[in-house]
Amino acid sequence: MSVPTDFEDALGESLDVIDRELAKDEVPLRDRPLRAARDFVTYCVMQVAVGEEITEPGKFLDYMASDWFKAIYARTIGWYTARYGQAVKSGSGKSHTGCTLVLDTPFAMRIPVVTKRPGQPGETIWVCFPKQVEDDEDPLEWIVDGPNVRELPRSDGLKARRQAIEIANAVRAIVTSIMAIELPTTRVEGMRDAILPHLDRAASLIARDRPEERKHAQWDLQMACELALKLLSEQRSGSFKESHDLYHLYDSLPDGPSPFKRTVLRGIPNWQLMAEWRYGGGPAISTAQAFARYRTALKVVAGVGAVAEHKLRFGGARIEIKRAPYLHEDPEMYLPRRRAATDEEKA
Repeated sequence: MSVPTDFEDALGESLDVIDRELAKDEVPLRDRPLRAARDFVTYCVMQVAVGEEITEPGKFLDYMASDWFKAIYARTIGWYTARYGQAVKSGSGKSHTGCTLVLDTPFAMRIPVVTKRPGQPGETIWVCFPKQVEDDEDPLEWIVDGPNVRELPRSDGLKARRQAIEIANAVRAIVTSIMAIELPTTRVEGMRDAILPHLDRAASLIARDRPEERKHAQWDLQMACELALKLLSEQRSGSFKESHDLYHLYDSLPDGPSPFKRTVLRGIPNWQLMAEWRYGGGPAISTAQAFARYRTALKVVAGVGAVAEHKLRFGGARIEIKRAPYLHEDPEMYLPRRRAATDEEKA
């Protein structure tokens, strides 16, 4: 190992070792930056000089609001971003994957389901749980590697925006309803936790725009709908029918408000065909068919979420909280250094 020439180099070499250990301990990537910054202080920082005073760092609660730790944490975020890119922010539950069409071409969306708004400057922030697209949001900006919608004919641009709004509204409604339902049994909790991953995966597969991926997405759509109906039955009666048939599950629901009209299920093929597609068999599926079934699955799950019993309803809620004391006021000044251009790039 080379001798580091400045603090940033020393921090980077230490973070490399720390990150490898955190990975071995299976610490989720999104949780590593703060853990790594704290570990760096614990194992690498012997003394801190503030003005003429020299002290030991102490415990986390002693130093978390200090200027020097804010700088370390901001640099740590920059280091992780340089190593892992936007993956550092994924998996936090603050966004979910959707799928939309632009000019009949599928694209993935990263739909924020928890947003932040400024509160008292430097003191607080508002954490928001929007249940639909808000007036100052543009869901076209959430399309991953999307086309330049501004260059489309006006009618196509408006259609793309309407479609993106519909999908984003559905995903947000599902998150704010499904994640807050009453959990009378562990089975309800388990089924609830599996629904959103199935919808996320189906959206990602459809967005890849490949025939075989569209087939594989069908089973995820089937499972999202199936789990939603079984969840509602389990919540209402403590049991559910052991069946993959969505019509049978719908007809077997215990008494209570209907989640959606039975005819909605016409948009989902029978489960035997869905199972064939799961293993790559069955007839070819067009993009339009796959997307239509995705929209139907969103309606099914959203319908269940709307009529299920809830321990609370937080759709549209806004909570003002204190800003984390270890966040730097200007973290962008600690973004990773830009690498030097190669001779080929200079040319």
